[in-house]
Formats: sequence, structure tokens, C-alpha cells
Amino acid sequence: MTDGFEKLVQSRRSIRRYKPDIPPPQWIETMVTCAALAPSPSNSQPVRFFRINSMEKKNALRSVMKQRYQDFLAVLESGRAEKTDSPKKIKNLIRTYYRFSTFMLDAPALFAVGTVTDVSSFSKKLFAAGLISGESRGNTDLDVTVGIALNSFILKAQELGLGTCILTGPMTFVPNTEKILGINDARIQCFVTAGFPDEIPACITRKSFAEIYREI
Repeated sequence: MTDGFEKLVQSRRSIRRYKPDIPPPQWIETMVTCAALAPSPSNSQPVRFFRINSMEKKNALRSVMKQRYQDFLAVLESGRAEKTDSPKKIKNLIRTYYRFSTFMLDAPALFAVGTVTDVSSFSKKLFAAGLISGESRGNTDLDVTVGIALNSFILKAQELGLGTCILTGPMTFVPNTEKILGINDARIQCFVTAGFPDEIPACITRKSFAEIYREI
């Protein structure tokens, strides 16, 4: 028997079309508060949400995304992309990801999500002590932490009747996200949209339990 939580998880979809209504501020606060409850390395609580309301900043993001998109296509069309033997396929991929990225700028609520830059992790301490040769775990730990926080954020949104979409693709089109947004104390890792859904995407086939699980 499927319980309420399983139904919530199963019904969640990535939403790219929204109604114009703005989500209530108290709903956003509840979603972010749920995200803040996520576990983190040494309880560092490094995840930060930046809601982008400024039209000036959105226009700046749009301009940079468009220029980067055009630059990618120009390189392919010039034949300078020597490492690809299928420029047409890459071109179609770029166009698809660009289309699936720019919609976020018109969403009712747009967030940039990342982590503060001064987190002192276990691996950083070992590196500082000269016990390991490279600080290889720090960013991975933070990536995991952001993922857990985002899961709480989007599932609370789903419970409230909102749709969301987590986007990492735009980060390729906007390499200087922090500078554009005026953020100097955090590393942005993705964007997230939220709003009342104006579409019902079809269910995507997921891998089975047997495909993703094994005992060793």
C-alpha cells in the first residue's frame, strides 16, 4: 500500500510552465525552512537560497545566456570545435538546453541556490594539517548537502500544491553567476523555479529497485 509520502514523491514533476500567480510569501518561508533542516557536514548548515526578484538582474542573466548560446553555436558553425565529430548533434543539444534554461527567467519565483564559501570541512582540516595531499572531498560534501536541502524544498512545495524545477543547465550558459547577482559570500550551484503549475507532465519511467540497488 502506498502511503502519503510515497504518493507525494511519485506525483512530483519538474514544472516549466506556470500560472502567473505568485506563491504566498509564507509558503516560500516554509519551503526554505524545511530545506534548512537538512543534515550537513559537522552541522555547518552552508546552504543558501537567493530569491531573484530584480528585473535588472534577470535581464542581465538573460543577456549573458543569450550571448553564451550564440558563442557556442558560432564555434560549431566555424568548424573550430575540433573534438566533436557530430556538430549537428551538439548544436541540437545546446539549443534544447538553452530553451529549457531561459524559461526560468519568467517563472513566478526564481532562486539561485548554493553554499557559503567559508565552510571548514573535515577534509579541509586534514589537508591543512598536511595529512592528505588534496582537499578532494569538500565540494562533494557541499554538493550532497545542497541536494538534500533541495529535496526538502521541492517536496514541501509539492505538498503545498506548487511545482518546481531544479536547473543546473543554466550554469553552463552563465559562468559568472555570482558576479551578475552580486553575491560574494557563496558559490551558486543551481537555479530553482517555483509556482503554480500550468501543465501536467507525463510520468517519466524510472529505474527499478533492482536496477539501482545491490548488496555487496
